[in-house]
Amino acid sequence: MRVLLVRDVLDNQLLDATNQNAGKVDGIVLETRPGEPTRVHYVEVGPITLLRRLNRRLGDWYARFDARFGEGRGAPIRIPISRVSLDSPSLRLDLAADKLPIMALERWLREHIVAKIPWS
Repeated sequence: MRVLLVRDVLDNQLLDATNQNAGKVDGIVLETRPGEPTRVHYVEVGPITLLRRLNRRLGDWYARFDARFGEGRGAPIRIPISRVSLDSPSLRLDLAADKLPIMALERWLREHIVAKIPWS
């Protein structure tokens, strides 16, 4: 099966093992080795990669913000390509998104904002 990275992977929806949305693929990390074909190593998910696609300085600023106020990452979330399969039109992860830092912002908002809204 032939997969076109930009058409079939980049910006496509990720679904986790429980069918929950896990974001979209914001970047693709390739590995190059002399004398061997280039291969896909990771897909990247999250605002750092997305913002760096728009503006490098903005993405770097968000990475510093994320390192200070987020879960201490400050780096893009990388998922090995071996954990991703093409389930057209989306991509499927073989793990649950709740266990990954993909959902860190949603967890923080739920705990610090939504939980404090009356009747939420």
